[in-house]
Amino acid sequence: MEPQVYHYTLNDLLCLSKFKQSFEPVSSDDIIKAITEWAEQEVMAGNDSESLLILASLNLDKTPDTDDVYYYLNRFMREQGICYPEDKLSALTWLKITLWHITHCTDAQTAEAYLHYFATRFWDISPGFFSRACNHLYCFYFYLFDSYGNQYCTPAEEMTADELLTCIQERVSQIERKLLNQDWLAFLAKD
Repeated sequence: MEPQVYHYTLNDLLCLSKFKQSFEPVSSDDIIKAITEWAEQEVMAGNDSESLLILASLNLDKTPDTDDVYYYLNRFMREQGICYPEDKLSALTWLKITLWHITHCTDAQTAEAYLHYFATRFWDISPGFFSRACNHLYCFYFYLFDSYGNQYCTPAEEMTADELLTCIQERVSQIERKLLNQDWLAFLAKD
């Protein structure tokens, strides 16, 4: 079974870019490729903006230049009168997409790797729902996987891979459900 692909909107991409700039000063190659792929889809759908056409053409490069991508993306945004979203919405959108990836995994190892990300960082940023959800996932990871050798057997050690995947996805989907609803997302961003 082939894994599902998340279909980014422009707002998703802008939120991810903003989140990465503000909170994760690490490589953003995945976002860069997603931006150029989004631009390519927009051009194929009939959008004839010159900036968008150039942005889409950058997808032909194996590794598009980050500065070029953001230059043409920002130019397109100015032409359309679009601004970057606020930090709160960006954080919630990042969380929504990360949780979507967990709930659409096809194997327990990938789900664990995504969940491990929450165990390696402490997110105490606004909005409150974001930090509470991240803290919940942080605790959930350690509950499932933090073994003390022979003294304590973790739940993950006692489950099959399919049971573990189901357990992770069920817990994560409870949080994801709120973020997939646009009304809830807007409400939580005001917190």
